[in-house]
Amino acid sequence: MRGERLEQWLDHLEGVHPQPIDMELSRITEVADRLGLRATDASIITVAGTNGKGSTVACLEAMLIAGGYQPGAYTSPHLLRFNERIRVAGADVSDALILAAFNAIETARATITLTYFEFATLAAAWCFREQGANPWVLEVGLGGRLDATNCFNASLAIVTPIDLDHMEWLGDNREAIAGEKMGIARPGQPLVCSDPNPPDRIASRAAELGSHYWQLGRDYYASTQANGWSWASDDRAYTDLPQPSWLGDAALGNAAGAVMALSGAYAPVQVSESAIRTGLAQASLMGRQQWVDFDGQRWMLDVGHNPAAIGLLVERLSQLRAPPGTVIRLAFALMQRKPLAPLIEQLVDVVDEWFVLTLDDPDAHSPESVEAALGAHNAVLLGRGDATAARTAMNAASAPRDVNVAAGSFRVVEAFLQLAPSRLQRDD
Repeated sequence: MRGERLEQWLDHLEGVHPQPIDMELSRITEVADRLGLRATDASIITVAGTNGKGSTVACLEAMLIAGGYQPGAYTSPHLLRFNERIRVAGADVSDALILAAFNAIETARATITLTYFEFATLAAAWCFREQGANPWVLEVGLGGRLDATNCFNASLAIVTPIDLDHMEWLGDNREAIAGEKMGIARPGQPLVCSDPNPPDRIASRAAELGSHYWQLGRDYYASTQANGWSWASDDRAYTDLPQPSWLGDAALGNAAGAVMALSGAYAPVQVSESAIRTGLAQASLMGRQQWVDFDGQRWMLDVGHNPAAIGLLVERLSQLRAPPGTVIRLAFALMQRKPLAPLIEQLVDVVDEWFVLTLDDPDAHSPESVEAALGAHNAVLLGRGDATAARTAMNAASAPRDVNVAAGSFRVVEAFLQLAPSRLQRDD
């Protein structure tokens, strides 16, 4: 035992394996089999992609709960507590259950070393089995083919929109990245793709596997309406569906893919139209265009950190700044593995004033480099500092109608949620 407290265990996990990322499946598969975790009767829905995985899982989870199921949902990363990664029936599992899982894994692994993410993945499966969760909804961490979640065989696979990200691991073009993502698909098992412009590799690999393949824009459709949105496939259609406030029009395909996954005749788990409507109305996703009240001023928090995710944020901010006189202010930081100049270029037309956020993370772009990139666009700078300084400066400059935003990384959103975690609110 490496400690009775969860924080002690998480510190321990950081040092079990010599590399933080080591993409291969033999280690986790061996430990999973020692624990009997792969011999499950539960259906498994695995979700891979560059963007939209979190929103897809959120919609799946909410619709399954509304349909009377007790789903287990595994997502990453977490924002405030590790427990956020492992949920059963919509609730984070307890510290005690996770500690029991970690102890079981530690015993079973013996001399096998596991990464932090591999430990977390096995812990999720262990908790799901103990709690009788069904189905399991697994969000892929990185790629798909060699991701830890892929040691479990998907009853149904979902591939969300593909973009250029993590290219050092997955390839330098969409076709190569799609090939890695498609590693989650299994022979003869159904596959849903919610990328509106999918790489050719997705359809060709589905054909090779003999998968029943549903493609957004070909086999099922999503479109906006005055009172929500509509969904249709060859054999059914739903109109006036609720649209989660954090899900912009450009990301409706993610919700549509989730509906398809629970609607088709080949789906391992199906829900009613009523459950679809109720679930979509209740779905929530921390950190995605999430509204928080800081001292009476409204703030939007968004974890977007690649071109497609920033594009969704730009779409929403364009709508919010429409009333005359509305000012958009952004507290911004970015990790060094993300291209700084292109993301700032996306944002400069919708952000009026900037605050350069300092993060306690050596992997973040330096404040000086962010300021230099903003200077190339003659952006208005409010200041530089941590989340507390940003909140103070931006609130002081704001009128009630203005919108303050914190975005660019999970670490950015984490920093702001830590300022007032008890005062989170949904944008209903």
